[in-house]
Amino acid sequence: MAQRRKSRGPVARLYRVLRKKSKTLWRLVFPPEIIPFTHESAQGFRVAAFFADPPSKIYQISQWIPVFEKAPAHLRPVIITRHAATTEELQKMTSLLVIHARTYDLLMQLLELSRFKALIYVNNSYQNFQTLAYQQAAHIHVNHGESDKISMVSNQAKAYDKVFVAGAAAKDRYLSAVAWLEEKNLIPIGRPQLDLDTTPILEKSTLKTITYAPTWEGEDEANNYTSMDCYGIAIIDATIKQRDCRVIYKPHPRILDSKDPLIISAHKHIMNQLACGPHEVHLSGDVLSVLKDTDLLISDISSVTLDYLYLRPTGAIFLTDRRNNRSELQAESPVASAAYIVDSAAISQLAEQLGEVLTKDELFDQRQEVCRYYFGGIAAGESTSAFYRELEKTIAEHDVAVSRLSRVRRSN
Repeated sequence: MAQRRKSRGPVARLYRVLRKKSKTLWRLVFPPEIIPFTHESAQGFRVAAFFADPPSKIYQISQWIPVFEKAPAHLRPVIITRHAATTEELQKMTSLLVIHARTYDLLMQLLELSRFKALIYVNNSYQNFQTLAYQQAAHIHVNHGESDKISMVSNQAKAYDKVFVAGAAAKDRYLSAVAWLEEKNLIPIGRPQLDLDTTPILEKSTLKTITYAPTWEGEDEANNYTSMDCYGIAIIDATIKQRDCRVIYKPHPRILDSKDPLIISAHKHIMNQLACGPHEVHLSGDVLSVLKDTDLLISDISSVTLDYLYLRPTGAIFLTDRRNNRSELQAESPVASAAYIVDSAAISQLAEQLGEVLTKDELFDQRQEVCRYYFGGIAAGESTSAFYRELEKTIAEHDVAVSRLSRVRRSN
């Protein structure tokens, strides 16, 4: 049984709050120093990943770190942060150079001194617009997953020189939602994170593995795709009824910090139900390691569902629909056409349907077709090469454009 989150009493909660505040005060008094850059030491670093957010969002960049670590030697990527606690956490996670630019002036000095050829962004943080002012580098948005959530597309995409996307589905998602976005700036590269080897975290078993991997409730109702509050309890009760199966619970990290009483209640119920037998709970660790050993996935509209489609197109998918609108679901998320839908009309028959699908999967062929639509036929292992090929192409094209501007200014 994987380690699980324990409930805390008022004294423990007070200690946790005070400990967190003391750390914050320490960082204010003794902030992490920016790695000193001289003109000589700055040479050779051509690419920087910019991540300005607090530790609660580190999951957005952590999946890219192993990809950056595999960069061709001449690119020598670094990570630039703006949050002290994030800096400390990332320095523990990677051998890459992590630079804390505490102030805007330090950030601008760093960019001017280093003269990066490309800046890479994994989200749309408002602080991204500070580095976007730097014109000597190509600005590339890569996002932190491939998902049909509405949050995956934003008018902010027009601020970047290029947006690297997984495949045709992502291009269509942008072009149908963002006016005046140039299609030529959307570059398909597959999913480099899914090329990486992962360390198995599930116990070896001869049982079939059913994984329930719900997403969190989002920042607002428009971005709320979680099934935890409406179906979570029923889903787990249906899964544990399956013969010769084990159930894995792998929630989004932010489920654990939810303040929604229904989500909290569902989480506690699931933890209790999976406390015995062959079942496992994994509240931390790499979700990709779980997906690779999953035979059937129950999840929501999220990157987890599409990552599973890519990694295990042979595995059945049960996709939840909290809005109970199947036509809208299929329009928003094409994978729904190759998934078994869990909504208010189907939830009471879920246990029976799971048993039927484990015996005979009627949507196998549709899933192969949908997988090609999402990922363009880029096989596992090829995306990282595509990413760096397009990155270097973008750098070269941007260098030419910047040189052309310099010649024009000199001639004037």
